Amino acid sequence: MRRILVVAILTVLFAGTMSQLHAQGVTESMNNGTGQVNWSDQVVRATGIAVPGGVGGRAGMIRAAEMDALRQLLGTIKGLQLSSETTVENFMTTSDVIRTRVQGVVQNYRRVGDPVYMSDGSIEVTVEMSLNGQGRLYDAVLPPQTGMSPPMNTGPVNQPKTYTGLVVDAQGLGLRPAIAPRVLSQNGDEVYGSRIVDREWAVKNGMVGYAKNIDQARTNERVAGSPMVVRAVDASGANRTDAVIDSESASMLHGVSQNYKFLQQCRVIFVVD
Repeated sequence: MRRILVVAILTVLFAGTMSQLHAQGVTESMNNGTGQVNWSDQVVRATGIAVPGGVGGRAGMIRAAEMDALRQLLGTIKGLQLSSETTVENFMTTSDVIRTRVQGVVQNYRRVGDPVYMSDGSIEVTVEMSLNGQGRLYDAVLPPQTGMSPPMNTGPVNQPKTYTGLVVDAQGLGLRPAIAPRVLSQNGDEVYGSRIVDREWAVKNGMVGYAKNIDQARTNERVAGSPMVVRAVDASGANRTDAVIDSESASMLHGVSQNYKFLQQCRVIFVVD
């Protein structure tokens, strides 16, 4: 009995620790609280529930809760911001192919922990799915062709230092995470976006990483080394997912070939609240 109690306590502590680790990144509650996306880890998670009274006993209830979790997972994915102007759900209405692809990606789910048995007899099951990787959400919704835009015509740029990535500090601007955000100059030119990135890199790593503070961003392996840190001056777009930076920084990013290369490789992090 004592051994069982110890195991139970350790299980609860482990689950709590995992929840805390999951919450350390930039997270967003979705789908009326049944889902959550961790933009830092690029993982979306959802919880389903089954109530007593179905067929198949406890095993049937677990399966029913898992199927409900999958429905909640799809609902959470639909609510994600795709760009500054549209959500994944809106994008799905533009094409039967896109809708089928998005509906199919939820099959890449995995169950998180064991089923939770509630005091009222119901059972909860949590599932999660990575957003990045071949055949997953980024692959389903990013444009088939990217990296088609040449660098901005900025003229000579005096920059003796070589950077390893870009950190955009957008704290305090109300910028929201998205799958395909952009960095814009103050005159509206696209400094960074789907027209610049290499699609293979974007599918594998996501177009942008998200962090809660500058130190966390600087040490992230995505940009680690000597990243260029730029303060955003505004958040743009209907969904406020695009970061606007000053014209001098925009010119510096496109005026040096090494910088343009790390932009193509998606070595960009947004720091948000």
